[in-house]
Amino acid sequence: MERNSIIWLGIFVLLALLELVGEISGNHTLILFSKPLLMPVLTMWLVRKTPGIRRFFRHTIIAGLLFAMLGDIFMMFTHGNYGDFFFLLGLGAFLATHVCYLGGFLTEVNLRNGYLRRRPLIIIPFLVFLAGFLNWLWPDIPEGMQLPVAMYATVISAMALSVVNLQSQVKDLVFTSLLSGALLFMLSDCMIAVYKFGHPFPGARVAIMASYILGQWLIVHGVAERLRHFPQRP
Repeated sequence: MERNSIIWLGIFVLLALLELVGEISGNHTLILFSKPLLMPVLTMWLVRKTPGIRRFFRHTIIAGLLFAMLGDIFMMFTHGNYGDFFFLLGLGAFLATHVCYLGGFLTEVNLRNGYLRRRPLIIIPFLVFLAGFLNWLWPDIPEGMQLPVAMYATVISAMALSVVNLQSQVKDLVFTSLLSGALLFMLSDCMIAVYKFGHPFPGARVAIMASYILGQWLIVHGVAERLRHFPQRP
């Protein structure tokens, strides 16, 4: 199984490189081929890395990855006549991803026993960032999208906080991997919003995908290590 997981990891790295080359070169055929396969291959890596483990935590992460696959597919069609429709579909799919991750992390360490109860002030920087970012972006968001974008931003902030809640309850390397991944995923989503709503910047598509791919890998790597050390719920 370990050897099989290495093969899947190699395929994931190859697809990631192809996707980024496609973004840099503007090769849409390369993007259409590689992007939809990224999350299914990463899912297979997790499955092969944690064989025989039947835990709700594992199931929620796998479900989240599959919703992310749908999000990747929908987001590839946001530049046509129905761009806003596909953007909302993609937003909904990624919202489901974050809800799955949030539920999975909270089943590992709930709020009553976690770091946030002992250090509630750590929530403040996340709230300040959320409020400031939405306040800055709000005038540029079309009225019909304001509520979905606000909901999405709130949920992804909650997902990141659910990772912070694991502090001191999981191994340091696992926590570092999970938190780094969650913050990169959050950064990627923020860049999508900036790019989508009137503030494009050079290299945006490459930066968005690079942070997203690395973020997802770090989250799944941390999950795999957690499951390998605790195949049953601790």
